[in-house]
Amino acid sequence: ISCQYFMDPFACSYLGPSVLNIEPMQNKLQQIFIFLVLISIFLSCGIFTRGYREYQTAKKLYKKQHYYQAALHASKSLKINSKNMRVLKLFEKSYVLAVKQQKSNIIDLERVKDNSKWPELYYAYDRLQNLSNEVISLKPIVESENMNAPAFLRYRMDLTTQDYNMELTKISPLAADYQYKKGLEHRKKKDKENQKIAAKAFKSAQQFMPNYKNSKALYDETRSAALLTLLILPIEGNKNLVNYIRDQIMMIQTNKPMEFLQIITRDQLSSTLIEQQLQLSGMVDDNQIIEMGKLAAANQILSASIITTHRPSETIITEDIKQEKKVVVRLEKYVDENGKEREKKIKEDVYATLVHYRKGAGAKLRLTYRITDVKNGLSINSGIVQTDAKFFHEWATFTGDKRALNSQYSRLVSKKEKFAPSKSELVMQAAEALPNKLMEKIFDHYSE
Repeated sequence: ISCQYFMDPFACSYLGPSVLNIEPMQNKLQQIFIFLVLISIFLSCGIFTRGYREYQTAKKLYKKQHYYQAALHASKSLKINSKNMRVLKLFEKSYVLAVKQQKSNIIDLERVKDNSKWPELYYAYDRLQNLSNEVISLKPIVESENMNAPAFLRYRMDLTTQDYNMELTKISPLAADYQYKKGLEHRKKKDKENQKIAAKAFKSAQQFMPNYKNSKALYDETRSAALLTLLILPIEGNKNLVNYIRDQIMMIQTNKPMEFLQIITRDQLSSTLIEQQLQLSGMVDDNQIIEMGKLAAANQILSASIITTHRPSETIITEDIKQEKKVVVRLEKYVDENGKEREKKIKEDVYATLVHYRKGAGAKLRLTYRITDVKNGLSINSGIVQTDAKFFHEWATFTGDKRALNSQYSRLVSKKEKFAPSKSELVMQAAEALPNKLMEKIFDHYSE
């Protein structure tokens, strides 16, 4: 059977005539055999083969002509499973085309007259060096797989490699100098956006050449000047819920800080607010928000409210479900036409009556937020984050003969009733994903 039926996996082989079109078999053993054949085909396919995911990614990138990334992913697949020739061929094709692509890019960049070419030239040579490194690391892995094969069957990787470290060493100070001077130009402008560009340029200069001039000190200075402070006001809603969300937000910010964003909460400013005799509880009007931001030395303020919806536990009961099945009730001996004693199965109908129970409950959270600019009081971003939690359980009871039950009800009658989680439990379950979703929205906004 062709493995094209199974997402074109790379590890399949021809297994003979198609079994997909075999007519239904009456004999139970034949049906089991067909089922086992289908399972073996499915298991032999690439979706369960080590390195399959990396191979699929490499194939997609190759089709999009992203040959450099395709080569890297194919190489990763080979390092997991070096025996697969299809991945090996994809790596070789991607490698050749990626090298050609990067060398063509270098020719075009060398024609550029201004110094903006140096960072891009560095990246192009760096990619070439990475590609050569991949070939060097793969050769012994791939060739060792067939060392015991006859000489004429042994595979040799004939891809040529080159050392580009001389070019990288020559270009790196030029690229660093370009980024350093770019940083100096933007540093002259005192608005946060230009300070942010300057900080990124100084950081890039250090990546090309560590400790290049005073780029580290200038990066710290411009990053500090570019830093936006976002004050998150107390969220309006259930106290326990909003306290949990606030704590999780601060934990996310601590574990995964943004380079140019600092998040603070009102709790961190309580002493300042007391001194200013500004009492705020929950949501406030726009004038208070702006005043709050000024007192906190914040650039922007996030205000939010949360609405909780609870669906209480409800049980749906379906009664008087009839079940009937013909089952073997006894064995009866008889003598066949050849005089041999045999046994035959005597079947009779058995019956059962069921009651089917389904119990469900749920909770939904809807958080609406707005980010306000402190300087002009204008709303610069807003959105909604929603999460939910669901509980569902089903079970059954019966009277009569259990043998009459189908497989579904046989499973359900072995289950017992469960109590649904309380409202507070469901709400907290729904809240677990909310801080991450909100922070994703915030990070997306400030990454633009």
